[in-house]
Amino acid sequence: MYHAVESDFEKVKEIFYLHKKWFPHIRTDYMRRMIAKKNLILENDVVITYNFYKRKQKIGDVQAFKGDCILHQIAAKGKGTASDVLQRFFKFVNLPPLGRRVYLSVRSDNEIAKNFYLRNDMKLIGKTSWAKGTLPGDVYVYNG
Repeated sequence: MYHAVESDFEKVKEIFYLHKKWFPHIRTDYMRRMIAKKNLILENDVVITYNFYKRKQKIGDVQAFKGDCILHQIAAKGKGTASDVLQRFFKFVNLPPLGRRVYLSVRSDNEIAKNFYLRNDMKLIGKTSWAKGTLPGDVYVYNG
């Protein structure tokens, strides 16, 4: 997997800004931080940001554990390449002997994303919310 470097910043920003409706909270300083930490993948005009939990963590009503992966965002410039990049990402984070679970949360009203996750072997396992409970979300997991 190709981890973005600082010279990729403008391309990353362009992709996120295409999806401002779903990512209004993504700021340029966050993008730069994820690039610097090597937690931002950029392949075939698809951006994935992620991290690994350093301790046990709740995602809404779901319990994740130290070492599990949290996929923060996935955004694509075009159609047709995101599934391939996501499947390669799953292999990347689940290389033996790690066998990590990959979690993500998504707004409940984002039907396109939710269908995409189901098509990519993720399972709906819980609920979450943001904005003091006013914005409902769903929690998905990939177990490999």
